[in-house]
Amino acid sequence: MATHIHTIKLKPLLTTTSLLFCMGLCLQLPLLIRYAPHPLVWLNLLAHLLIALLAVLFSLNKQIPMARTCLLFGYYSYLVFATLLWSQDVYIQHFLLVGCLCCAYFFHSFEQRERMLWALLYAVSFCTLDLYLSHALEGWLLAVRRGNSITLTLTCVAVSIATYRHNAKQWWQLKTQYQHAKSLLIQSTPAIQVLFHSPKGDQNRQHFNFCCVLFADVKGYQQLVARHGELKVIDTLDRFYAALDSVSPTYDVFPLKTNGDEYMAICGIAGKVNETDELNTAATRQSQHIANMQNFAVYAQKRFQVICHQQQWPCYLRLGIATGAVTAGMPNRQHGTFDVWGKTVNLAAMLEQASEGNTVLLCPSSYSLLPRHLKPCFEHTQVVSKIGVLNAYRRFIPQA
Repeated sequence: MATHIHTIKLKPLLTTTSLLFCMGLCLQLPLLIRYAPHPLVWLNLLAHLLIALLAVLFSLNKQIPMARTCLLFGYYSYLVFATLLWSQDVYIQHFLLVGCLCCAYFFHSFEQRERMLWALLYAVSFCTLDLYLSHALEGWLLAVRRGNSITLTLTCVAVSIATYRHNAKQWWQLKTQYQHAKSLLIQSTPAIQVLFHSPKGDQNRQHFNFCCVLFADVKGYQQLVARHGELKVIDTLDRFYAALDSVSPTYDVFPLKTNGDEYMAICGIAGKVNETDELNTAATRQSQHIANMQNFAVYAQKRFQVICHQQQWPCYLRLGIATGAVTAGMPNRQHGTFDVWGKTVNLAAMLEQASEGNTVLLCPSSYSLLPRHLKPCFEHTQVVSKIGVLNAYRRFIPQA
């Protein structure tokens, strides 16, 4: 992922600069037609025009190291040969200082050695050529010319270093801010970390082959509101769901959202990483996730039974759990939050709707992956849903 980000960062810069180099060479054509002192000047321009075009092609194909090498070497060699081929000192060598300054932008933070080598090559070559071409001068003119050459060389190297350090500092600050924002986002929505840790971390949504989904809601909610008042019922349910949220990390479960009296939670796509995870098979990890979700459902059912007894509520909690593939991530809208979609989610919702009082319903996939010691707690049943009869496994939770 890091390599992909660096490629995105350099590709437009190298492409644009290579195209500008091509345009600059083409603009030299009228001068060569009128004043070229030697046929080799034409050969120099045409050869380096081809190199510049190669740099463009490499950049467009995301071959960043090749594109950068073609651009830097082509620009350097063209100026050196042009300086030597023209019979007069026309100050072509000064354009080498432009290359020295540009080196600050063509390399990543971990390529400082390569950047400095290219910058020094441009700067030292300029100084050497300018000192050579000024040999015909005498007296104070020679001293001033060579003094200026050395000063320009040192200044460009210093500016290149300062620019690089400034860019590195700005990039570090952006990276720090990004990590802080990412940390806050994961803290508020732990399951979203899967979007950062995945090799395709630049996508808003991703497909996962395994996820355990739980739906819970209150059967008889409307009657409760009519009898006890909406605010009192909402306040009590809010405290109940807050209690579920507080214990969810214990079960490695992520509370996803609430919708009225409905509560939704997931596990299996993001959670705590144990030291032994690498030694466990995928089936073992999935079995543990389902066991965690089942235990979480039992806790929720027992906790709600206590509330019903205390409040004298004539209702019960419906719970449905399904396991399978889901799509998880961020919806493409301004106020969207992390969510999951798919047939597994729909199945969990249908099992919850078909659940009876003081029970937990599992889909067959969930039951097949349950640890062996938990399977005797469930019995096979069939329930009616909006798509027909569904096979399920039911666990009865006796009143506390």
